[in-house]
Amino acid sequence: MIKTQLQSQAAKQIAVGYQHQHASMSDAIRQIYRKNGVFGLWRGSMANVSRATVASAVQIGTFGKAKSLLKENGVVTHPTILSFCSGLAAGSFMSVAITPLDVITTRLYNQGVDAQGRGLYYKGWLDCVLKILRSEGVHGLYKGFFPIYLRSTPYSILVLLFFDELIALREKYDLHY
Repeated sequence: MIKTQLQSQAAKQIAVGYQHQHASMSDAIRQIYRKNGVFGLWRGSMANVSRATVASAVQIGTFGKAKSLLKENGVVTHPTILSFCSGLAAGSFMSVAITPLDVITTRLYNQGVDAQGRGLYYKGWLDCVLKILRSEGVHGLYKGFFPIYLRSTPYSILVLLFFDELIALREKYDLHY
C-alpha cells in the first residue's frame, strides 16, 4: 500500500487521483498509523492476498499442465526447452488472471480515507469491481496488462526453469534429503 501511494504522488500540475502527502516510507507508516492505527496499515490487504493466491495457483497449475501437454503430444521434448515453454505459458495465464486483481488492489490502496479509516471511493473489493465495470467496462479491469505481463512472464519462466534445473541436478547426483 505504501509503495503504491508513494509511486502515485506527483507534482500538482500532473497529479491524477488521490494524492497522499508522504515524505518517505517511514513518514507514510507514521501518518497512517497515527490516523488509522495498525489496521490502517493493512487496509486493502485482502485484495492483495487474493491476488497472490490466484497468481501462485494459476502459475503452478498452468506450468504442470503445459509441461504434460507439450511432452505427451511430442511438441517439446528437450527438458530445458520444455520448462521454458511451460514457464512462458504459466506467466501468460498468470498475467491474465492477476491483472484485474492488481487493478483492484491499486485502487483500494491509493484511495483516500475518512476519519474512521474507510475508503472515500470504494467500500471494499466488490464495490471497487462493480464501480470499475459500470464506469470503465471490462477493459478497466485490464489496465496495465502489458507491464504486468512483461514483469510476470519472464519471472515465471526463470523461476520455474531454474526449479526444474535444480530438480534435474538433484536427480543426476542423487541428492535426496
